[in-house]
Amino acid sequence: MNWREVFRKKTYAPEKRFLRRLGLLDLTLLGMGAIIGAGIFVITGKAAATMAGPGIVFSFILGAITIGISALVYAELGSTYPVSGSAYSYSYVTIGEIVAWIVGWELLLEYGIATSTVASGWSGYLRRFLEESLGVHIPLAISGAYDPASGTYIDFFAFFIVILIFILLTVGIKKSAVVNSIIVGIKIIILLLFVSFGLASIKLSNFKVFLPYGWSGVWHASSLIVFAYLGFDAVSTVAEETKNPKKNLPLGLVLSLAISTFFYIVVSLALTGMVSYKKLDVPDALAFAMYQANHPFVASIISLGAVITILSVMLVMGLGFTRVAFALARDGLLFKGLADIHERFKTPYKATICGGILLSLLAGLVPLRTLAELVNIGTLFAYFIAGISVIISRRNPNTSSTFKIPCITILMPVNLALLMLIMAGLPLITWLRFVLWTATGLFIYFMYGFKHSNVRRKAAK
Repeated sequence: MNWREVFRKKTYAPEKRFLRRLGLLDLTLLGMGAIIGAGIFVITGKAAATMAGPGIVFSFILGAITIGISALVYAELGSTYPVSGSAYSYSYVTIGEIVAWIVGWELLLEYGIATSTVASGWSGYLRRFLEESLGVHIPLAISGAYDPASGTYIDFFAFFIVILIFILLTVGIKKSAVVNSIIVGIKIIILLLFVSFGLASIKLSNFKVFLPYGWSGVWHASSLIVFAYLGFDAVSTVAEETKNPKKNLPLGLVLSLAISTFFYIVVSLALTGMVSYKKLDVPDALAFAMYQANHPFVASIISLGAVITILSVMLVMGLGFTRVAFALARDGLLFKGLADIHERFKTPYKATICGGILLSLLAGLVPLRTLAELVNIGTLFAYFIAGISVIISRRNPNTSSTFKIPCITILMPVNLALLMLIMAGLPLITWLRFVLWTATGLFIYFMYGFKHSNVRRKAAK
C-alpha cells in the first residue's frame, strides 16, 4: 500500500439527492434545538456542585469563547463547501481521506452518543415528573442503565424515545424541522420563566465564595460543560437541504450559538444565586432550585418543559448522526446501502433505521456519565481538525467563501490552544476510551473503507 493514497483529497460538487427546504429560521432553530438541552438542564448543576461553584459562569464564558471561534470556523467552511458531512467533508477536501475518516468516525461518536446521552437525561426528568407530580410508580428494573447489582436492567423511556425520534427522522427533514421549531419555542419560554423568577430570588450570600474550587475547578468544569455547547455543528450537516446555503449556513451557525450562550450565562448566574452550589448535584437542577426558592408551581412547569424541550436535542443530534453516516457511505468508506435515499421521504432511511436501533440500545443500557464523557472528547477533536482545515482552505486560491473569519491569524491559534486546554481537563479514562474508539475506526478504514473508497476507485481508472 502506498501511504500517499490514504491522504487522497476529494472534490465536492453538491448533489441534488435532497430537497432544499430549510431557510435561515429553520437553521437557527435547529442549532438552538441541539445546543440548549441536557447541558443547561442537567450538567450545569452537577458541574457547579462538584467543580466550579458560582464560578461556573466563567466556565461557560471560557466554553463560549472556544466554541464561538469554532462556530466561525464552521461558518467559513460551510459557506466554502456547502455539502453534507460537516467537518468530515471539510477535512476530506483540505487534508485527505484518512484524516477525514477519523473525523467522520468521531462525529458519529458525537452525534450518536450525544443522542443516547440526552435520552438518558430526558428519561430522568420524565421519571421524576411522573413520580413526584403525578404519583406514577416506575418499576426499578426499567428505570436505569444495565446494572444488576442495583436492580436496573434497562432505561425503558430512554430506549423508547430514541426509537420514536428516529421514526420521525425517517419521515422527513421538513417535518422534523417543524417539530423542532415548536419545541424550541417552548424551550425559550421555559428558560425565560426560570430567569425571571430566578433573578428575583438571588441571595447574594450564595456568591460569597465564588470560586470554592479555584481556577482549576473552573478549568475542569469547562471540560464538562462544553457538552452544553455541542450541537451547533449539526447545522452544517444539512447543507444540501438548505436554501441558499452559502448565506444561510454561516448566519444560522452564529445566531444559534450566540442566543444559546446568552441563556447559558444568565441561567447559570441565576441558578447558583438562588441555591448554594453545594446542593446542586441533582439531575434536575433548574426545577430543584425553584422548589428550594418556594416556587413549586414554576418548578413543575420547568420539569414538564424540560421533558418536552430536551426532545429537540435528540432530534437534531439524531439528524446529524444520519447525515454523517450518509456522507461516509456515499464516499464508499461505510457500507453503500447506508447512502440509499427513500423514494417518498427523500431521507437516508437505512442509515436512520440502523442508527435508531443501535443508539436506542446504548441509551437504554449504558450510564449517562460514561456516554457524556465520550461525546466531549470526540467532538473537541473534530473541532480541532476543522480549525486546521480552514487554515489549509485559505491557502487554496481556487476556493471562495461568502463568510471569512475575522482576524484569523489571531483567533485560530487561540482557538486551537483553547481546544487543547479543555481536552486536557478531561479524565484519563476518557482519553483511553477515545484512543480505543479511534483505533477501532482505523481498523474499519483499512479493512473496508480504503478498499471501497470512491476516490481511490476513480484514481485507479
